[in-house]
Amino acid sequence: MCGVPDWFVAAVLAAVALAAALLATRRCGIPSPMGPWYSDMMMPVLRTGRFPDMVKLHAQHGPLFWWSFLGRRMLMVGTLEAVTRVHLGEGVIVRADYPTSVRKLLGPWGTLNTHGKAHIRIKRLAQPAFTPKAIRGYLPRMQAIAEQAVQKWAAEGDILVHQEMKWFTFRVVVETIVGCDDGWTSPENFPAVSSDFEVWVAGLFRDQIADTVLTLLFAGHDTSSSTLTRIFQHLHRHPEAVQRLRQEQAEVVAKHGSPVTEAALQDMKYAEGVVRETMRITPIINATLRVALQDFELCGYTIKKGTALQCSLTQPIKTDSRWQDEDDVQAFKPERWLHGAAQKQGAWIPFGGGQRLCLGWLLAMTEMKVLLASIFRRYALELRLPEEPWVEFPIARPKHGMPARFVATMDAS
Repeated sequence: MCGVPDWFVAAVLAAVALAAALLATRRCGIPSPMGPWYSDMMMPVLRTGRFPDMVKLHAQHGPLFWWSFLGRRMLMVGTLEAVTRVHLGEGVIVRADYPTSVRKLLGPWGTLNTHGKAHIRIKRLAQPAFTPKAIRGYLPRMQAIAEQAVQKWAAEGDILVHQEMKWFTFRVVVETIVGCDDGWTSPENFPAVSSDFEVWVAGLFRDQIADTVLTLLFAGHDTSSSTLTRIFQHLHRHPEAVQRLRQEQAEVVAKHGSPVTEAALQDMKYAEGVVRETMRITPIINATLRVALQDFELCGYTIKKGTALQCSLTQPIKTDSRWQDEDDVQAFKPERWLHGAAQKQGAWIPFGGGQRLCLGWLLAMTEMKVLLASIFRRYALELRLPEEPWVEFPIARPKHGMPARFVATMDAS
């Protein structure tokens, strides 16, 4: 157009496209209640460091509503039934659809970014490393890594918990799944290896094997370290839970000896309850992203082909029907997982579901229990900033790294 800047034309076209999308979402009958046209989920995240309360939003607006995420119009999906329907429809009615930044971060050939037969083949090739039999074989090395870690922390005294949890989980993945020796992950070499890891992340090393390994490192490193850090936050607030952990470990050692075997792990029911309860109250992954491959029905509405969907994991977990009769559903009670309602099928889905259920979920649960055993048999962790705020994007982490004092039990205050 003569005399009209190109940027102005582009802005007008973008506004028209957005208006058309808004009109289409209103016509399909699904609520679109999230403020002005420019409203985006990232606005409250950037302002507060926390994701919006999806439990509250779905309670207000129903199982489906429209919002934008990183500038993209998306259908927010809540309730266990709706999320499960989408997850089980992988490859038929939907497929995983993560941002371009994730594809660049982890490469096109990792399990997160492949689809259809390619995804199934890569996951099948990686699966033998994550079977119960394989995990049993890793236990001696896992325990050795955990024991070396607690000895290091006891010698140092003051530590940053989140940083040390990242070091521990990185070692577990590198030395068990990837198969490298501890020379890669020693305190002296870890900074250099971590720097190499950042080079991979920058996209300078790419092929199918590298992308698969990189996804395993990312998925088994940041998420588990964040969960472990959350565990220590909850335990600091609940000293009675710490005492039960210590008591359980004394009983396990008396029955099985000091090695952490499969039988010993099975008797760590309270430790497993601590992990599960932490992931119930403060799940690390908030949602999964999908795109519709065809028109399909969901919650009484027709979802059109090409629709972007964000499936909440937080909403089903926090509204699990097993606990809804309690006075305070969000109270930290690891003992809830020991009996009764915990034995029924519920909505505890922190690892996703369907074809894309997290490949390393059993490894993650095991390494966390092994570390809890190594710590609470002989040591205590005292947080310096117990009310430290957390930043939740892109992965939940304490703002100041969770400074703490790591001491032998007899020296704990």
